[in-house]
Amino acid sequence: MSAASSVPGQALASAHRERLRTLLGASVTFDEPLAPKTSMRVGGPAAAFAVIRDVATLVAVLKFCVAESIAWTILGLGSNVLVRDAGFAGLVIRLAGAFTMITVNGTTVRAGGAAPMVAVCREAAKAGLTGAEALVGVPGTVGGAVRMNAGTNVEIGELIRAVEVVIAGEEAQTCTLPEFTYRNSTLDRRAVVCAAELVLGVHDSAGVHKKLLQHIERRNATQPLELPNSGSIFRNPPGDYAARLIETAGCKGMRVGGAEVSHKHANFIVNRGGATCADVLALIDQVRDTVERRHGVTLELEVHLL
Repeated sequence: MSAASSVPGQALASAHRERLRTLLGASVTFDEPLAPKTSMRVGGPAAAFAVIRDVATLVAVLKFCVAESIAWTILGLGSNVLVRDAGFAGLVIRLAGAFTMITVNGTTVRAGGAAPMVAVCREAAKAGLTGAEALVGVPGTVGGAVRMNAGTNVEIGELIRAVEVVIAGEEAQTCTLPEFTYRNSTLDRRAVVCAAELVLGVHDSAGVHKKLLQHIERRNATQPLELPNSGSIFRNPPGDYAARLIETAGCKGMRVGGAEVSHKHANFIVNRGGATCADVLALIDQVRDTVERRHGVTLELEVHLL
């Protein structure tokens, strides 16, 4: 998942590279392959790739990107992202360090934007807190989950009390409470989620842990986790399920190059080996066109394209 929308701008110039080296030292690399950093395992390199561990550095780097009109994005665990084969011409940021911290205070869980959702759910279970168990199946980070209001039986937006963000170009971290709708939030496009506070209920730890295992087992049984994939490709249309529409349109097993519509879950495209982003995008177009012809429904992408 991406913890921030891709913010457009110009490609990285040689002078920008030197300035990023000055700002970040060994924490920045150039022409960094992105395919290994995404769950679909496709796509080209980032012109620049930075690992940022604290708010002050994040503020400084984003101010530089704004001042120089450099394209930038945040890359979490790469579970809801497709990287184009040409790569990303700007700066890709991965949050680490302080942004991965999880703390529990009473019924409130504060989780850094780079904390994996599965870790948040497990820490909540240890503390005997309930309400977030279904989110254990969300394969990305807190930041990405908040931005897209990720969920299964429950959406993360239902649990959020506050979101700590840095807005690109501004001086310091601020706090906000966005509005949430299905697979969306009103977070500013330039906002990077530094942390979020979730308010949960009280339960016994053993009971919550049992629910976690049930959700994990259900996910393992219904999703093609044995192959590289980027999670659900399309959003569910109102009153229906994308997977049902795709399956009844006869798209299961449809293939372009190394990309294939999963036989296990029709709303997943898997990388059977050697797939390119172009393969995945061509297959997405075929599936969308087939569903529209068969059902009269135009499917909208849930996966984010860099």
